[in-house]
Amino acid sequence: MFMSETHDYIFSYSLEPKDVAEHPTPDLPDEVIKVLFKSLLDLVIPCAGDKEIKVDGFKFLKNNQVIHKLFTSIEKKVLSPEEENDGQEIKAALFYEPRIALIKKWLENILALVELEKDGEVVAVDGFRLKQLEHWTVPSEGDPAEVFEHAATRCNCNCVFCYNKGNPPQLALKSLPLSAKEELAALKTRIKYFNPLAKRSLFLNLGSCGEVLCHPYILEVLNLLRSKTNQVFRLNTNGSTLTSTTVSALAQLKPVFLDISLNSASPLRRAKLMQDKYPQVALESLPLLKAVEVPYAIVIVPWPLDSEEEMLADLEKTILYAEQHAAHHIQVSLPGYTKYFSEQEIFNREKIWAGVVKQVRELRTGLSCPLVIMPGMYEENLYAVIKNQPEVIGVVQNSPAALGGLKKGDVIRNINNISIHNRPQARELLSFIHQNEIKTVHFTVERDKGTTEIKLDLSRYAYPYYEYTDAHLGIIFLGTGFRTGYLEKLKEIIKLHQAKEVLLFTSSLVKPTLEQCLKESPFFGNGEFNLTLEVPANKFFGGNIFMGDLLVAEDFIYGIRRYLNKKDSKLDLIVIPSSPFNLNQWGRDLTGRVYLDIERETGIPVEILPCTTIYD
Repeated sequence: MFMSETHDYIFSYSLEPKDVAEHPTPDLPDEVIKVLFKSLLDLVIPCAGDKEIKVDGFKFLKNNQVIHKLFTSIEKKVLSPEEENDGQEIKAALFYEPRIALIKKWLENILALVELEKDGEVVAVDGFRLKQLEHWTVPSEGDPAEVFEHAATRCNCNCVFCYNKGNPPQLALKSLPLSAKEELAALKTRIKYFNPLAKRSLFLNLGSCGEVLCHPYILEVLNLLRSKTNQVFRLNTNGSTLTSTTVSALAQLKPVFLDISLNSASPLRRAKLMQDKYPQVALESLPLLKAVEVPYAIVIVPWPLDSEEEMLADLEKTILYAEQHAAHHIQVSLPGYTKYFSEQEIFNREKIWAGVVKQVRELRTGLSCPLVIMPGMYEENLYAVIKNQPEVIGVVQNSPAALGGLKKGDVIRNINNISIHNRPQARELLSFIHQNEIKTVHFTVERDKGTTEIKLDLSRYAYPYYEYTDAHLGIIFLGTGFRTGYLEKLKEIIKLHQAKEVLLFTSSLVKPTLEQCLKESPFFGNGEFNLTLEVPANKFFGGNIFMGDLLVAEDFIYGIRRYLNKKDSKLDLIVIPSSPFNLNQWGRDLTGRVYLDIERETGIPVEILPCTTIYD
């Protein structure tokens, strides 16, 4: 539905009132109240004073002798074909703005009991729309990507490894295809309510991640956004639209940074990998971007299309091509796939990943352009004896770090007279320095078994360094690292529950660093409680996926039951990192399911350990 020049886009949702005649229920009003109360508890946690109350039932005042249980069996709703084709995909609302899904459920249940009327006539209601959209803004990062990524609804390539091909049908990230003009209307409304200074924007409703720059109205959208914010536009692109005309238009919108999924510097292989009809466009865009000083990173997914040997040979050529054209940095994203992508093993993950990392490390020594692996913790687990080190693995060319003399292999031990003990501490301090416009920074680094003093002049830099995105002064680390402050919070949670037997879920990537940090921490190892680390399987996604941030509530429930069957022991507390539930503000996993269901199904107290998502 479109908006006029003076009105907002209409966000509308269909209703499907329950057919009471088809499913007769005694005491239907009571049943409706139960449904409404149960659905509300997926959005709120009742409290008594400062204490949270875990509610699993209620009594009616008319008969307080009967307890009505709420969670005897957790509802796992399968959407009907009609719901799948809702005017605004309700799955996405369930994930990003569950209050809309709550309103839908309440209206549908209430309409099972009553009919609405106007002027004495029954009104047949089949949907609802949001009004006063200013009330539907939510806290945000104030990042313009919160708006323009809604234009990523289509793609002009068809990559053989595209993760959208392997998305489970239950994933709550699907959005329906709309016309380009209708999408433009929605985008204009989002721009209207986007407030980067107040850090508020309209609720998200992102679907499959397509190609932003192939939207027919994207330049109009970006120009409108630029009138509201001077923040950097960081655009993910496959590069297929980066003609000289598009590059010139983007240069007029600076600050702009591009993450280009090049994947191969060979036109033939790129065409084969990505089904790109005009592979030369992306390849020839690199010198064009350099000429207008629009910085970019090159992203490569090494996929064993024909053979591992051919893949590694092409990987080297592509990395050298990106280096030749002054890429800001090069990111090699290790490949994976779900069981929905392929039920058969396509390649041996450990063999391919280890081979790629080995080659990247060999190439890194001779490059001036930073070369990183995603996920970085995989490389760290393979090669680093001591984890979480503030080691420099690259410096952006012409950055203050590069011009000041920092080198690959330096381990940072002191910044402006502050001792540095781990990677997150170094990154956070450098971000603080960057944000506060400090002009000079002094480093002490370990280099070649000795100590070196380095002074950086932060006013000295040139392309491809980009002050808008380089929060660490051009220093590239081996990923984010593990914040040791999480352990202090973990101890507080355990103490609050007075738990003796505690199960902490982690991932195979994080576990080695976590084990090291636990050994080094003064908060653990004194015998007050028994803490067990457990890595749940990614059964929901399956395939060769093993990332902790891609776990869903169902995976944790299965993992708990498996652990209890294996150990035959009692647990007082289960602690789960918040990262699988961080993509929205409502504690929901990628299927839209709230984390509270884990405790409801297992009967064991569950607490969420606040932590940031480790994207790298």
